[in-house]
Amino acid sequence: MSIAKNVKQKVAQRAARKVAQRSARNAVRNAARKERLPKLVFKTLPLVFRVSPALFILEYTATLFDAVLLVLTTISLQNFFEHVTKLAAGETSFNAVLLALIWFALLKMADEAADGVANFLGELYASKSNQVMLNELNRKVDRLDALELEDPEILTQIGQAYRGAYDVRNLIHVVMDIACLYVPYFVFMGLYLWHVEPVLPWILPLVFIPVIVMHMLRSNYYTRLDDLSAPLRRKEEHYKECMTTRPFFKETRALGAGGFFLARYTQTFKRIQQLRYQTELRSQGVEIAANVCSLAGYIAIIGLLIALLMQGRIAISSFAAILAAMYEMFALMTEVFDYRLGELSASMGQIHKYFRFLALPEQRYGQKQISSPKTLTLEKVGFSYPGTTRSALRDISVTINPGETLAIVGENGSGKTTLAKLILGLYRPEQGQILLGGIPLSELAEENAYKNVSCVFQDFQRYQLSLRDNVAISDYAKLAVTDDAAVQEAASAAGFHINQQQMVQGMDTILSKEFGGTDLSRGEWQRLSIARAYYRAYWLIVLDEPTAAIDPFEEDRIYRDFMALKKNCTAIIITHRLGAVRMADCVLVLREGQMTAIGTHEQLLSESRYYRKLWAAQNRYMK
Repeated sequence: MSIAKNVKQKVAQRAARKVAQRSARNAVRNAARKERLPKLVFKTLPLVFRVSPALFILEYTATLFDAVLLVLTTISLQNFFEHVTKLAAGETSFNAVLLALIWFALLKMADEAADGVANFLGELYASKSNQVMLNELNRKVDRLDALELEDPEILTQIGQAYRGAYDVRNLIHVVMDIACLYVPYFVFMGLYLWHVEPVLPWILPLVFIPVIVMHMLRSNYYTRLDDLSAPLRRKEEHYKECMTTRPFFKETRALGAGGFFLARYTQTFKRIQQLRYQTELRSQGVEIAANVCSLAGYIAIIGLLIALLMQGRIAISSFAAILAAMYEMFALMTEVFDYRLGELSASMGQIHKYFRFLALPEQRYGQKQISSPKTLTLEKVGFSYPGTTRSALRDISVTINPGETLAIVGENGSGKTTLAKLILGLYRPEQGQILLGGIPLSELAEENAYKNVSCVFQDFQRYQLSLRDNVAISDYAKLAVTDDAAVQEAASAAGFHINQQQMVQGMDTILSKEFGGTDLSRGEWQRLSIARAYYRAYWLIVLDEPTAAIDPFEEDRIYRDFMALKKNCTAIIITHRLGAVRMADCVLVLREGQMTAIGTHEQLLSESRYYRKLWAAQNRYMK
């Protein structure tokens, strides 16, 4: 009865935690949806401005000059037409006409120059701004709880946020262009038209209002499109990688699975295209209706100009200048509404997702510090992954003193790697606690949480970097005060020897054929991952199947060298090959997430039936 009650309590705890996480995410999502354009601009503007205040001011000062010069160009064109009319009537000289033409040409060239300067500064600013926004996003990913990266929803949000990072600058660029170019231009042109004939400016809203309504509708369409297509894009990208990238294509081709992935890719691609087609169909329908209204407004303005000219209320020169300016005005209207506000409509949803991701809860740390090796204690530790009802670990208790070596053994899926990630602080236990020197890992300061800890995982990474960087990446600050000797020492300790024929550039050799370098065998990559762990200063090192791709003789040498190198450091070794456990001070046996036995190798052989079974099975295999 007590067991059933305990199980129910754990299920209830997991359910409550999932509800809390879901509620927190929904709160962030709902808050983002409630943000309208003004609030979004006020949130984004300080971020973009701080990238480079001087460059920001220069860019939009040039943009404002562009707006003023556009209006002055229209006025100078009217002045030129007036002089031409007077010249035909014999009321002025040719020199006066020529001077008016030169004045118009100078203003036109100044306008083009201001536009070019603004565009150049805009491109420069966009590059700087995008870098800042992406760096902030990368820092956010690094601060997330590592367990969040196991959640497909979070992975989708990361992809959306990266696209939104580029739109942050775009939003402010569009808003500032509207504020510094389009609004001043239309205000000044409205004043100019009112000066010519007071009735003229009032016809302009016939063009503006339909297009504004159109873009409000389009914004909703594109936001929904992104929500529906984001998970599909991740699938599409994965299927493409399975067919085209080096880690996949050999096995894909050897198994004849290319057709399978092509079919999946095509199916996903068609679904994305279907969503895009539906969105574009709705968007284009609204756009056509808005354009018809705008065209009607354009025709109405021309008709009004002709009527005013026939009534003698405007001069021929004003008629010609306004008619010439009409093309510029409607070109700018089309630009601001069809393109600028179109960009705004499409990007607002992405920007919401960028800020929504930045608002996600982060990994929490304490303030306590540890300056020397301490006893590591696990007290009734339990853990389960998000989206599952099965516990990955249950009621694990063990104490590891400084300098001791603990081996963790068990079948596949018994929870060995999960336990390693908990010990390293990558995951936080749901039940119980992990203490270092009596201090829970969650109470350690961030800079102290991972300091003096090193590891080798069975799914080690193959970084497409130089040989030097592949090793030194674990403690890159160390490379600044040492030379390559420390890198070579770590590589030699791991059994990785530099082949001068294969690595003609020595430490600078890029370990990737895709970037003009060389590639390594799986065994060599595994040795390099061990070297990476050795290079880092550590009190605690976790080796998770570090020799799976290495032959038994080399494995034995690596373990013996490791035991000599580790000195007073605490080590945790996870392995299927039980020969290595004889070097450990203590062996922990896991089965289906539970600790079934703990002791020395000899004690377990005599006391644990399950351990004897594992040992006998491996001995039969080795024979």
